[in-house]
Order: sequence, then C-alpha cells, then structure tokens
Amino acid sequence: MLVMDKPRTTGRAAIIDSVPKDLWEKNLAFRKKVEAMIDEHPLKSHPIKALLMQATLNVEISRFMHLEFATAFAQIFTDSLIHAMAQTAQLEPRLGPIGKVSARFLLQLNLLDELGYSAAPVVIDNYYGNPMNSHYIQFVNTLKDLNATPDTLKSFKPSKAALDSRHTFTDYFQDYAMLTCVLACAEALFTEFASPWAESVKKSTNIDTSKGYHKIHVEDDGYFIDDDHSEDSWILFCQAVTPERYDEVLKHVGKWLDTWNDFGNNLMHAVQEMM
Repeated sequence: MLVMDKPRTTGRAAIIDSVPKDLWEKNLAFRKKVEAMIDEHPLKSHPIKALLMQATLNVEISRFMHLEFATAFAQIFTDSLIHAMAQTAQLEPRLGPIGKVSARFLLQLNLLDELGYSAAPVVIDNYYGNPMNSHYIQFVNTLKDLNATPDTLKSFKPSKAALDSRHTFTDYFQDYAMLTCVLACAEALFTEFASPWAESVKKSTNIDTSKGYHKIHVEDDGYFIDDDHSEDSWILFCQAVTPERYDEVLKHVGKWLDTWNDFGNNLMHAVQEMM
C-alpha cells in the first residue's frame, strides 16, 4: 500500500531511488564541494547583515531595498520553479519516467508553499491555502506597507547589480541542471539574510513582522520553511547533475556568488548614501 501522508519524505526517496547508487554518491560528494564553495565565499558573511542588524533605517531606505530585491530575486523566484518543473522533461531520456515525475512531485511541494498553500494544521502534510498567502503577494503587500504600489514597482529603475542578479536565474530557464543548482545556492544563502532583514524592517518601520513576508522566511519555533526548500533543491540538483558538468557547475556557481556579492555591495553602498 502506498504511503500518501508524507509527500516530502516519499518524494525525496523517489528521487534518490531514480539515480544509480554510484552516481548518487558522486553527486552527493560534489554537492558538498559546492556547499563548501558557498561557505567560503565573502557573500556568506557580507557586512550588509551587520548593517541590517545595527542600523535603524527609514521607510524610504527600506522601500528602496525591497524594490531592488524584487527585481533581483522576488519577481522571478517562483517563475524559476515553474520553469524547472517544465524542464524536468530533460531527465526522462536518462532516468526514465520516474526520474521526471519524482522531480516534478518534489518541485510541486515547493511551488505549493510559494503559491500560498500551507501544511494543514491537523493533518500533517495535507495542504490548504489561498493565493493571497503566496510568498510573492506577501512581498507585494509589504511593499504597499512601505508606500510602494505595483505601479511603483513597475516604474522602478533597478540597478545593474539587481538586473545581473536576476539574470543568474533567467539565463538558465532552459537548462534544468543549472537551474536546480542556482535555486539550491540561493535557498542555502537566503536564510543567512532573512532574519537580519526582518529585524531591520521591524526596527525601522511600522510593519508587523510577526506576519507576512518577513515572517515566512524566519525561524518559527526552531523550524525554517527555507530549510525544507533548501534540502529539496539540493536533492533535485543531485538527481540532475552528471560528472561531465562538474567543472561547468563550479564555474557558474563562482560567477553567481560574485554577482550576488556585487548586489550586496551595491545595495549597502546605496543605503549608506541614503542614511
């Protein structure tokens, strides 16, 4: 009898089972190499985290930061997951139907979270939800609280650094292995900045960070939703990557980290000039 009440657990297991064991072990070791590359990069300890924790910013600065982040990440993150789901078709010739379907199954769980579904309060891993609870709409609502309407977002002129960061996702919409990698790298890093950013918003504005966008990505009684998403992304990447692409992946990860670090530098300098 199929277990139906633990979709994240069974989804991950199906992905692992779809890959030959020796290849999975190689890819798992390579994942650790990529994670070490992230941990050793200056971005991991970027000084903007300290700035967010220590400085009291005004609403204008907070609005600017959210608008830059919208261009660089928020607008296209869910788009990236949707493109990844379509591109799982690239797995079927190598891993068969279960390779494609297991990846789509786990991606769908992440999409459910992003699009406003939540784990049901009584039945574990059963979903209920509302599109107004989607992460992007919660982000847009935060912008509204900062006096930035959708028209403000539409007319905003982002920095080159924000546009470059956006391209670290959109340039790989047709390459499933690279797209899962950039998603995994982004998920691994976002938790480093989510809590300081939420603390800054709480300290610098009248926004209630006990709910909404800045609550979603912050620890809740020892649980991070981003921990689930990060591990899911790494598992999807380990299924997708093959050894002949290892060098290419490392080259691109280095470029992404440098691009995101430049975004952090540009944002920090802009904020300091506005203070």
